[in-house]
Amino acid sequence: MPKTRTQVPKEAKVDEIVEAAERRLRSGGYEALSVAAISRELGLAQNAIYWYFPSKDHLFVAALERLLRDIARRKPARSKDATKRILWFADQFSILWGLQGAIAQRARSSDVVADFVRNLDELLSRMLANSFRGHVSDDELPLAVETFRSTIEGTFVKGLDPKERDRQLKFVLARLWS
Repeated sequence: MPKTRTQVPKEAKVDEIVEAAERRLRSGGYEALSVAAISRELGLAQNAIYWYFPSKDHLFVAALERLLRDIARRKPARSKDATKRILWFADQFSILWGLQGAIAQRARSSDVVADFVRNLDELLSRMLANSFRGHVSDDELPLAVETFRSTIEGTFVKGLDPKERDRQLKFVLARLWS
């Protein structure tokens, strides 16, 4: 019988649920994100999960946001070379790229996922723009950012290994920054 766990603070319950959702996303993608499986794993009633997350999409976004916070927490220091920082971030987003199909599909019918996509898009563009400033003229900055983002996505579409992805991204950065 599932536990009610009234003695556990709400924040701890939410964190435990999101952590389990993130593990499932990392190991099996969106298909593995099952509220029923998470409730069994944690010994909770499914309704307990839906109490905190009104839909699977809300849980999906919470797990994606947790992934992003983890990336941000581990980001390299600003003292590192800009190229190395950018390549590090590109590598970190490989997990998100593996979820891109599910993210895009869910964004078409879910406001919460569509909002996440808009916010992530703005964040990534802003981060790249900040890294590109000083290397690219202000009038070419938006085009340079979109060109580089397209290149990153292309390396994932082609399924390039990290070494080849880095080689191609360095090539594009050198051309954009010259």
